Amino acid sequence: MTPSTSDQTVDSAAEALRGGSIKLPSKFEAIGFLSYAGVMPKITFTVPFKEVAERLTFERLLTRHDFDTESLTTPGQRDISEKHAEKITAFLTESDRPYLGTLTIAIPSDQVDVEKLQEVADGVWLVKLVVPVTSENPIVEDGQHRVKGLTDAWRTVMKDPVGEEFAEARAMLQKSSIEMTLLLEGDPSVLSTIFVKMASTRPISPSLIAIMDSSAVQNVLGQQVTRKSRYLSDRTTYLGAKAAQKLAASKGRNYDPLYPAAAVRSAAAAIVGVGVRDRTPDQREDILLQLFTDRAKKESRPLDQIIEATANEIVAILDYAFTRIPGWRHMASNHLTAAEFKKQYVHSSAAGLHVIANVIAAARRAGLDSRHVVDELAKLPWRRDNVRPATKDGESIKVHELFEDTLVRTVFDSKSGDWKAGQAGATRGAYEEAIRKVLTALARKSPELAAMHELPVLTDLGLVTAGRGRPRKKQHP
Repeated sequence: MTPSTSDQTVDSAAEALRGGSIKLPSKFEAIGFLSYAGVMPKITFTVPFKEVAERLTFERLLTRHDFDTESLTTPGQRDISEKHAEKITAFLTESDRPYLGTLTIAIPSDQVDVEKLQEVADGVWLVKLVVPVTSENPIVEDGQHRVKGLTDAWRTVMKDPVGEEFAEARAMLQKSSIEMTLLLEGDPSVLSTIFVKMASTRPISPSLIAIMDSSAVQNVLGQQVTRKSRYLSDRTTYLGAKAAQKLAASKGRNYDPLYPAAAVRSAAAAIVGVGVRDRTPDQREDILLQLFTDRAKKESRPLDQIIEATANEIVAILDYAFTRIPGWRHMASNHLTAAEFKKQYVHSSAAGLHVIANVIAAARRAGLDSRHVVDELAKLPWRRDNVRPATKDGESIKVHELFEDTLVRTVFDSKSGDWKAGQAGATRGAYEEAIRKVLTALARKSPELAAMHELPVLTDLGLVTAGRGRPRKKQHP
């Protein structure tokens, strides 16, 4: 059978791709697939990382602008976050699967020559596109951080083309490619609207990221603690309620949500020694990585072994606490559901979990027996109805015995005719004050635990600022 002209054209295009004869000239050309988003044409093609990093950069062939309210003719984007670009660079230099998704760029249709080679599906054509040297540069519509991160990663691994430090990463990037979609659109208002819509998709929840993403040591730690804990594994949430219920049912279990995975992750980091110094996730990651690195050097063990050993230690003490501390103890023995626990106990919130985690961290930092500290924690008033009489502005009221205005706030309930302790909010200042209250209470009741309340421990955990001494304690009724 003699091949048709169209078949020969497709074959020649495929042969050109295999032979590498299609190159990026002073602007660029490529073989891709033309399709439509409504009335807007778009062409998708693949480009090697090298070409993106060396030619399709902001300095050469791609253009980006910070959005300017006074400009009606220039498409603009949000400003570039150097920190976010650095994360992408780090990922690309460390991963053996450097996948970045699809970059989206845009150019007016009259600036591109498009030759249709073959219709391959309804509304889809194999095409050759050429951006002449006389055309304007395409703009980045979605992926500016990935372009910068990729460019910086390539420059990092190619700084010494034969060096050993980035040999593996260099090999990975040299054989990798990235998909690009070229929107044939030049209207700035349309492109700005598309940019906002593409950047406004539903974000992934911090708890799902904590469970899914293993690129950060804090996530790896949190994942191991969640999975290994006898009492947290089935009570840690990371999906929406309906999805979680369906997943639990498929495993023959009841959905009994307690703490979000992000809270378990940060509580685990606190126990390691981060304390309350993690004002941002990046700061938590940096502190945690340093703590793990220091321990790895001290024990002459690989980092992954240190993380696993630390996770095992945290699981051991948290599971012990679950069998000792009121509320948790009742759940562990299946005498209380998570929903009932949340109604009755002040440590049912993420803030309450952080209080217990940071007290354990203080015990570890002070060199005390963590189990003994947990036993003493179990003696504290954790129930919401642990209230006492007090006076405020000459009026008789009731307040929680220990956690008033930190984990709970007691108000008069006109329906029941009694005082009830509800949530006080989950602000950092509130649960930090709750941690201090617990440490003070333990030190007073058990002198052997006073070391947890000493300045070096409080400073290391971020409960006081170095050089300023202990903060003045708030006085409550």
